[in-house]
Amino acid sequence: MLLNSNKALAGVSMLSALSVIVLMSGAYFFTNTFFFTALAAYLVGYSVNKYNLKYGSMQLVVCTILDAFLNPDKVNWMLYLALGSYLIICEWIFRKWNRIVDIRKKMRRQLVYNCIVFNVMYIPVIVLFQEILMGEKAKEVLPENATLCVVILWVLGQVGWLIYDKAYRVFFQTLQRRKL
Repeated sequence: MLLNSNKALAGVSMLSALSVIVLMSGAYFFTNTFFFTALAAYLVGYSVNKYNLKYGSMQLVVCTILDAFLNPDKVNWMLYLALGSYLIICEWIFRKWNRIVDIRKKMRRQLVYNCIVFNVMYIPVIVLFQEILMGEKAKEVLPENATLCVVILWVLGQVGWLIYDKAYRVFFQTLQRRKL
């Protein structure tokens, strides 16, 4: 038991180091910041699947703290925390609530659960923090078209979520095929 615990801790430490390197890469290649942040969050999901929720959560907390201290872009750590938390919650739901035997039905139901989790996290952000999502010009446009802006942000968020979720599934399936 102790050997497995030490092995898991060493594996999560290596994944955490890789996550921080990937997050720092996003700080220096500004055009790919979201890509690098999502990739680092995928490593949290991988650690949850390979070890367990406790170690994945530990990796998320450690990497978020390091990203907050080391990254010059201070909004990036919040994005990383949101993406990593989303994956941890979805993996927890997949393990605890989704008890369907047929894999196709199970994955369809998981997609519905993931959509619910995403919208529970995303809708308060688009309602409360529109200026951050839309930039400086939002203050001029928002008073006139606030509802339209929220709807546009919600639709764009759904498209982004579908891409993010599908990319995570492909990432995880690729790692499973390679048995890493």
